[in-house]
Amino acid sequence: MKDKSKRMIVICLVIIFLTGIITHMSKSDNGSIVIKEVTISPYGADLSASMYIPKAALETDENGSFLNQYPAVIVNAGFTNSRSWLDNVSMELAKSGYVVVSFDMYGHGHSEYTINRGYSKVPSPFEDDTSLLGAVDMLNYVRSLGFVDQTRIGMCGHSLGGSATGRMAEKSAGFFTLQDQLLNLLHDTFGVAVTPEQVAEQNADAVAAASLSAEDLGAYHIMKEAISAEYNTAVRNIAVFDSDVAGCTPKEVEVAGVPVWRDVQANIIWLGNISGGMAKGAQQPDFLLSKPDTLTFHSQSAPVERDIWYALNLSGTQERLDSTKLTGLYGDVLAPSVQESAHSNSLRLLTTPHGWHGYTYFSVQTAKDTVQFFSTVFSYYQGQTLTAQNVNLLSSNTGMRWVFKDVISAIAFFALIFMILPLTDLVMRLPFFASMQKPAPQPVESKRAPVFWVFMALMILIPVCTYSQGVGWGSKIAASPLSTVQLATQTAFWAIVITAILLVLMVVKYFFYDKKKFQTSFWSLYGLDTGWKNILKSVALALIVFGMVSVLLTVYYNLFDAAHMKFTLGGAVMFAGLSKTQYYSWLLYVIYFLPFYLLNSMLVNSARLKDMNETLNTWLVAGINCVGMFILAFFQIILGLYRTSAAFFRVPPGSSATIYNLSFFFVMLFISAIYTRKLYEKTGSSVPGAMVNAMIFTIPAIQVFTYYSFL
Repeated sequence: MKDKSKRMIVICLVIIFLTGIITHMSKSDNGSIVIKEVTISPYGADLSASMYIPKAALETDENGSFLNQYPAVIVNAGFTNSRSWLDNVSMELAKSGYVVVSFDMYGHGHSEYTINRGYSKVPSPFEDDTSLLGAVDMLNYVRSLGFVDQTRIGMCGHSLGGSATGRMAEKSAGFFTLQDQLLNLLHDTFGVAVTPEQVAEQNADAVAAASLSAEDLGAYHIMKEAISAEYNTAVRNIAVFDSDVAGCTPKEVEVAGVPVWRDVQANIIWLGNISGGMAKGAQQPDFLLSKPDTLTFHSQSAPVERDIWYALNLSGTQERLDSTKLTGLYGDVLAPSVQESAHSNSLRLLTTPHGWHGYTYFSVQTAKDTVQFFSTVFSYYQGQTLTAQNVNLLSSNTGMRWVFKDVISAIAFFALIFMILPLTDLVMRLPFFASMQKPAPQPVESKRAPVFWVFMALMILIPVCTYSQGVGWGSKIAASPLSTVQLATQTAFWAIVITAILLVLMVVKYFFYDKKKFQTSFWSLYGLDTGWKNILKSVALALIVFGMVSVLLTVYYNLFDAAHMKFTLGGAVMFAGLSKTQYYSWLLYVIYFLPFYLLNSMLVNSARLKDMNETLNTWLVAGINCVGMFILAFFQIILGLYRTSAAFFRVPPGSSATIYNLSFFFVMLFISAIYTRKLYEKTGSSVPGAMVNAMIFTIPAIQVFTYYSFL
């Protein structure tokens, strides 16, 4: 067994490091892309990002000046998610020749919380200026890069990141055309009276020539040059993934005192998932086509067509003009009508990828459509300006290059999972832990006992039936040193309450059934018959295992371009290296989650059956342990989100992110049951398994939105 543990650890480590190398090669496109981890601290708190830079972009002359300038896209993941969740989009854009800056919003991933640019509350995509969660600061950083074409900077984002993308366009591109701004200059600075007809004509130079003296005309041209330069470097090309295009609703504005109707001056693709937060699910796949927001966004009176470009028509009055239908997204990208509209920042397009809100992160269609959008509006692909001679290059845009990386990431995830028990076994060989090792007592329960099965069902159903509403019980808990991760706080509060309820039921069952039938103590039946000395050693054992895993994750993260180990099934379970500020949160939530893991270990270990093979029983109990959450996930995600875009069982307002935790729960409950049973067989105690599970599975549990830190 000892040699088997060593071999297993070596095999798992080899697999993990091979997956890291393959991940690096995949993300760097076999070395043609330079990947850099970037950290800036404009407000004293770290804002972290991954930069994908085509090698050719870094070529310089003998004076150190860059020879080429490449278009760039800023990528903004959603609420509770780190930058790695949009690897599908980032990798496809990078391999298509773009400089890509994918960042963690403040309070997310490896970016620290900051009161200056973050929120001590859950940010609202509808009310808050979410671009202040890092997008504005990251744009300012991109402005400093000499190899970036400052006139071709785009942005895309999902969910809260989509809201931030809209806010960025609102602030950077705004609602005024260049001619509007120049007419405002003439009106506000030089006192020129501008007529509605002149606003409609959009020819500020003609107005200036007819109205200004020679001296003022010279001043006007100097100011025009500055305004034009700022206008040309604004972020005017955005892709919004399954989110409200915040701040970009068309409205009436005043140009030189004349009220007119204006849209935000940017090319926009809106990717609204058929089962996403803005839609009605697979049962109504065409809902978004006629939704009022869609019609307003496209300036259309009739339902729009998906995957079709629409060109907005500039109004010279307070009345909106209907847009003009052009060609398809995958049609002739060089069509004059498309390119002219792109140049005037008036393109709109709706596409409706399949899947629910969280499906965006593993959507091939989303990645492909995003590349097609930016290639069209920038007339650029793989380092070349698109022409009639090379436009066929776009046919290589499959949107699937990232899939291989995610498969490799899942292999690394399972290698890590398989390594935990052998690693624990290796640590337990130390003389310090010798007193912990004793055989587990013989099982006393029978598979023929109805009470046993009824109680098992009850212990599973109560958490399952309370989870959807229960995660809202802690939603009012404010950010503080005792509540640093919003989603983890809600989950932990529910877990503590449920643990208390289930413990009461276990005690009642013991006194009314177990004590009389088995003539054993409560402590012995549930694996708690251990001394304080061995409890403290269990803590030490779990800390050592956590320390080794943490070091491994950190090395993996730093060596292989912020790589992580992720398994995706409905949602995702992800192990990634912790940032320095996350270690406190980890410790805090280990304490909060420990009662839940201890009770679960007690339940798993008391389910050993005297008339069933031990191995078979272990797998059976592991399956039973997770099946409730698996079924709940199926109802919530497939029957709920996918079919109707709404949870099958209602969740409290602001708690929708907890639905994707279900994937974490059923994976964790299956694996943790095996861990706790194997350690019980070695120690006769439920405590070591509970300690190891709490410390290991709290790592992915806290890698969401941190809304309090000591900075």
